[in-house]
Amino acid sequence: MIDLSIPVAIADNLYWVGSEKTHKYLQCNPYLYIEGETGVLFDPGSALDGEIVIEKVKSLIPLSQLEAIVCSHQDPDLCMALPLFEKAGFKGVVCCHERAALLIQYYGIKSLFYRVNYHQFSYTMKNGSNIGFIFTPYLHFPGAIMSYLPKQQILVSGDLFGSVTADWHLYADEDYLDGMIAFHEVYMPSQDILASAMDLLDSYPLNMICPQHGSILRGTLIEEAISTLKTTPCGLFLETQTKDLNEAGGVRSLLDQILTRLITIHGTTEIRTIFKKSPFTIDTKLRKITTSTISNESIWEAFFDFLSEQKAGTQYLTSISSMVELLCKGYNVPLPKPLTSVLFSSQSETEENRRQVQVLQTQLKEFEKNLHRDPITRLYNQEFYLAWLQRELSGIATQEKIITSCVMNIDNLDRINLDFGSTEGNKTLRLLADLVTEYVEPQVQVCRIGGSAFALLYTSLGKEEVIKRVTQLRNAIHEDDRFIVPINVSMGIFHSSEIPQTLYQDPEQMALLVNQVTLFRDRLAKKQGGGIVSSSTSNPSSSAAFTVLLVDKPGFSRDLIQQTLEKNSFRVLTASNGLEAKKQILSEQVELILCELLIPKVSGLTLRKQLLATPSAGKIPFILMSVNKQEQTIIRAHSLGIMHFFSRPVALYELVGLIKILAKREACVV
Repeated sequence: MIDLSIPVAIADNLYWVGSEKTHKYLQCNPYLYIEGETGVLFDPGSALDGEIVIEKVKSLIPLSQLEAIVCSHQDPDLCMALPLFEKAGFKGVVCCHERAALLIQYYGIKSLFYRVNYHQFSYTMKNGSNIGFIFTPYLHFPGAIMSYLPKQQILVSGDLFGSVTADWHLYADEDYLDGMIAFHEVYMPSQDILASAMDLLDSYPLNMICPQHGSILRGTLIEEAISTLKTTPCGLFLETQTKDLNEAGGVRSLLDQILTRLITIHGTTEIRTIFKKSPFTIDTKLRKITTSTISNESIWEAFFDFLSEQKAGTQYLTSISSMVELLCKGYNVPLPKPLTSVLFSSQSETEENRRQVQVLQTQLKEFEKNLHRDPITRLYNQEFYLAWLQRELSGIATQEKIITSCVMNIDNLDRINLDFGSTEGNKTLRLLADLVTEYVEPQVQVCRIGGSAFALLYTSLGKEEVIKRVTQLRNAIHEDDRFIVPINVSMGIFHSSEIPQTLYQDPEQMALLVNQVTLFRDRLAKKQGGGIVSSSTSNPSSSAAFTVLLVDKPGFSRDLIQQTLEKNSFRVLTASNGLEAKKQILSEQVELILCELLIPKVSGLTLRKQLLATPSAGKIPFILMSVNKQEQTIIRAHSLGIMHFFSRPVALYELVGLIKILAKREACVV
């Protein structure tokens, strides 16, 4: 039995310091992190429990040694205690996003703000320990953040992973996820936004998740919770996929799910009490309706009529409204009359929404006809190529498939466009597409993947046989007299036998590896003079096909960017200052520079200016990033040929997407 009347040590140097009292099914959890002689408090609490939190903190550390209080957002349930802490002797800073600081100031606090978005989303304690912050806008506030303790690998998640329940425990159990779903259905604005935040967590090793509401997650529950929230519907939605009610177990099975939600939120004792004098016999352990005096035809409406007649009927119906709406839409069950006014404005609006969806679906089908075709050659395009590659690679481990990818580039297409115009260039692309499709076997997929690049996908052939065939194809292309001038092609080859077995269960990563290495080998062939078939990498120790130089001060933010890029199969070099970066650029093969503006010794803009003086270095794409993105800086960056300037913290999915585009573009033009 855990004594919740005193601070609870939940990990090395991390303590739960909240009140054991739950207010209206919503538990609030402050956490205190102590390193050396000082500490940092996360989400200090409300006016209802602030005094309790203060006493628990003081039992562990003097308030004068509390160097910071972190607020994940601005709500009173976690910020209202700030004035109480100041009155008790707190002299530190309040860490939060600037959007939250704008509102937190109205609690009348006098403490200085440490705006995390001005400090690369990290905070360094006096003993040197780092705390990282993860920006999660609109979950559920525009300035929401989560905190990450790298040493313990613990996420202090704010409202995310929170739960509503009357049966609260400090540590989550197997029944936790239903209350978590109930909380997120109501408080989070969009499933897309929520899923995006969950995707961010794939880059973080996690031993524990500590939400501001609900219970602490450990072990396998962490992965289950993240996976659940990736697919939890919330916010506004128009349509859901209809399921078979009979296969689900009929209306009784839906009522069992609703009963489970009622028990989760309102507690076993309360729900057992109200159902004692009802036409329903329930088992609160199994969370099922065991018997009923109501017929199966009438039980659906009768269940909700019974709830609405209770003293707290409106509260019960409101707590399950979002779930009932989903079930009704999902199983094509009529909405219970007591909930009609709560959930739907009118039947006509619903029909109008459905009509609009049907129109959109018709337009979508028309669009899909041309979605996967290249408009010039009418071959399949890059999107199809990557999707087909991923599908075929998924059978490597179980079906012993073999796949060879060949990327082919026209070496002199730029010269043709320059001498004869783009019309003749497009004609060259069409002629090449026709020649290749006539030459190869019908089962070989031929795609145009951008610029002068084509991809050929062979199945069931060994690498040496494919090399033999594409060499013959290369010769045939060079000798064909239909082109306005003879053309040369360079080729890169990758065989599925080169894929590490550790990737066999991840088709997406396998496809990414095959694509990038094949493009890289094609670039090598072109750099070596063109007209060459390259089937190996010049640097066999590196499996990455595109090298990024990351120029940034060492710390949490740089490590996160590096891990994310490496996870996407990019080779990443790092430099801590401008001089170090310049040396690496001149000695290493670098294909992209990702640089912080305010780096030591030589700033990002000065580094770019110096590189422009060297023709080869000046051609390397340059991405700038900074928390100080201002109009004058943007103008100067643009004058130096810097076309991409990210505000920090960088949205990692945007950064990875841009680098993938640049990598593909480089593959097609080098």
